[in-house]
Amino acid sequence: MFDKRLLVTGVSLVLVVTASAMAAILPNRGEEAAIPVGEPITQERPARRTMPRQEDPEPEYLYTIREHEGRIAVFSPNATEPAMVLETLIRHLPAYDQMELREGIKVYTIQELEARLEDYTS
Repeated sequence: MFDKRLLVTGVSLVLVVTASAMAAILPNRGEEAAIPVGEPITQERPARRTMPRQEDPEPEYLYTIREHEGRIAVFSPNATEPAMVLETLIRHLPAYDQMELREGIKVYTIQELEARLEDYTS
């Protein structure tokens, strides 16, 4: 038969080894990293290597509304010439709208394009 002390010692050993392995694998959760035995406290530790964060790709936009020769214009992606130029002069718009149009406003749907153009022309 098994000795209870041997069984408890074996289970404890497995738990310690598992916990050590998990601590080495999982990222540090804001706690100070322990200094390995024998390593001087004053020595700087190498930076932890982390996986690069993958950014979500930006959704494809249909058009950009921006200023062109003082007027509101609609550009296709990567186009240098506008697909459409409105008669509305941007100097008649509020300062914030003028700033947005100089930087360019990406539009993702036809409905958004129509709504924005209606706002600028009404």
